[in-house]
Amino acid sequence: MLWLMAWITVILGSTGLYSYLHDHKLSQADYLTQRAAVQARLSMSLPHGIWQLDDENVRLALDSELSWPSIIAINVKGESGLNLGRTRGSNGEMRDMLPSEHPKTDDTLNIPIIYQGKEHLGTATVFLSRDALMQREQEHLIGIIAQILLLDGLIFVIMSFNLSRFLFLPLAKLQQALNTAIRAPDASGAQITHLSDDEIGGIVNGFNRIVARTAADLAKRTAAEAVAREEKEKAQQAYLQLMATQETLVEAEKMASLGSLVAGVAHEINTPVGVTLTAASHLGTATSHITGKLEEGNIKKSDFQSYLETAKECCDLILANSERAANLIHSFKQVAVDQTSEARRSFHLHDYLNEVITSLKPRFKHTNVTIDIQCEEDILLDSYPGAFAQVLTNLVVNALVHGFDGGSASGAITIQAERDSRQHVQLVVSDTGHGIAPENLGRIFDPFFTTKRGSGGSGLGLNIAYNIVKQRLGGNIEVHSQLGAGTSFTLTLPCTAPIPLHKENVE
Repeated sequence: MLWLMAWITVILGSTGLYSYLHDHKLSQADYLTQRAAVQARLSMSLPHGIWQLDDENVRLALDSELSWPSIIAINVKGESGLNLGRTRGSNGEMRDMLPSEHPKTDDTLNIPIIYQGKEHLGTATVFLSRDALMQREQEHLIGIIAQILLLDGLIFVIMSFNLSRFLFLPLAKLQQALNTAIRAPDASGAQITHLSDDEIGGIVNGFNRIVARTAADLAKRTAAEAVAREEKEKAQQAYLQLMATQETLVEAEKMASLGSLVAGVAHEINTPVGVTLTAASHLGTATSHITGKLEEGNIKKSDFQSYLETAKECCDLILANSERAANLIHSFKQVAVDQTSEARRSFHLHDYLNEVITSLKPRFKHTNVTIDIQCEEDILLDSYPGAFAQVLTNLVVNALVHGFDGGSASGAITIQAERDSRQHVQLVVSDTGHGIAPENLGRIFDPFFTTKRGSGGSGLGLNIAYNIVKQRLGGNIEVHSQLGAGTSFTLTLPCTAPIPLHKENVE
């Protein structure tokens, strides 16, 4: 309504302004025409009366011109001393001007009085004012404004009544029905009745059809939601069982890796322990023999020298094999403890790489695969050594099993570590094995994917390594491989591992 009234006001105002300007132009033209006519009439009527010294005739001529509202006064001054002026009084009557009277005017017309075209008799001064003209134009403008306001008021009243009756009240009922449909769980009771066959009636009929369809759809959706809720519960239960199975398999994979490590280390320790036991037994026998001779009193210098040589050889064997067994036990103990715990500590990467590889050497003892470690000695990590050892073990064992067919093929595994920046370390585990087929390269980190399914492979080794690097160690792992050209795993690890979120926050 306000916009409509604004447009009507603009249109009427524009037309009214055009009419006002046109009337103003005509009034100005009429004023100039009347001004010229007054000059012409006075030039013709005054000379004869002034020449005859007929003041009454002059007054009549002046009064006839004062009937035009724009003329305030007329003053005639003759050469013979005539000074006659006429003006209108406050009551509109004509009267003589006083000699000292000066009318307020905005236009003056001086008319020379010429008798018979050659005798100059004097000058007539006409005092004009545009006040009456401006007053008439102002009244016209006020009339236009009043017309616009009256029309706006009529339009407002008529439209208010009609819109309230034919539009607002039906829309209010429709809005109330919509609110009822929103609050009602089954959209029941939202039907409305509109008897008029008009546009609102069409909207109401459409609304009633929508409500009916919505009620039917809600009933169907409620049934579908019940089925979906039941299926969701089944899916969640199946997902929880799957996660539990996966965790069990992952733990089994870890324990299998640790069991294999235990078996290898135990077998490796058996040799130095056996040598140590044999040497100790031989030394004991030699000691008992020399002791018996000493008690009999028939010991010789050569017997004592022979015993000393035997004792020295046995001690050397015992010491060397004991140190070898101690080193194996130390490496195994540190790696095994780290793998079975999730403790965080600081460790030197160079020393820890050697400890992990030392614990893995039993698996490489009867193979033609060598392991070369190239690492700076001053790299210090604040991380999880058990998780790191698990990743490195899985990568090295994966290279042995898949790249070198479990050790039947010869080759080399190289472990290179260097500080990429102050905050990160880049670790590259590469081998010269068979490589990975292109169609398998994008799936090697998937759980349960393996090319050794019939040979004891579980498909969890690289998946565990991937998850540990991404989640536990806060790093990144990439793989590059070509058939026949070996495989390279590149790990980018932060020197300070991120602090893990609590389990409840993760969930």
